[in-house]
Amino acid sequence: MNELLQRLDQDHRRLEQLLGLLEGLLDEFRDGLEPDYELMCELMEYLIDYADQVHHPSEDLIFARVLAQQGPGHALLQQLMQQHQGLGQLNRRFKESLEGIVHEAVLRREDVERRGRELITQLREHLRLEDEQAFPLALACLSAADWDELLAAAPDVQDPVFGQDDPLRFRAILRQLKGSQEA
Repeated sequence: MNELLQRLDQDHRRLEQLLGLLEGLLDEFRDGLEPDYELMCELMEYLIDYADQVHHPSEDLIFARVLAQQGPGHALLQQLMQQHQGLGQLNRRFKESLEGIVHEAVLRREDVERRGRELITQLREHLRLEDEQAFPLALACLSAADWDELLAAAPDVQDPVFGQDDPLRFRAILRQLKGSQEA
């Protein structure tokens, strides 16, 4: 597997880990407990800032290159590119709900939980389609020269949680990940 796909594959595994954290926090929320809202907000900030600004644009470059060729999978790749925009909107909408709770806005718990669960479900399905269908298609269709050009064009930004830690901005996530590694 080439360097760009390795990075995206690693991102997917890390996103699954963070979605597991978010799902656990939503379970607490559903059960009437007060989850760690700082952690939830940071998870959403990470999804908005890294996934939506770095990860998805890298995938879009790959998908656009495959779409420029004759061959199968065009409908799938177009669907995934559209989902990137929709996921960004879901991320922002759920983050706004969480910030509303933190600022004591009157929101129905069921609505907030539903938004969070919808985000998790859609993102997991999206990751599955990319891993099982889109990435293998791209590997089959693109040449080594294509991959070199895509790597050069892709955003070259360190992951702020799993790459070069940003301990001020993502301290709740880093604390949680460190705690789960020690357990």
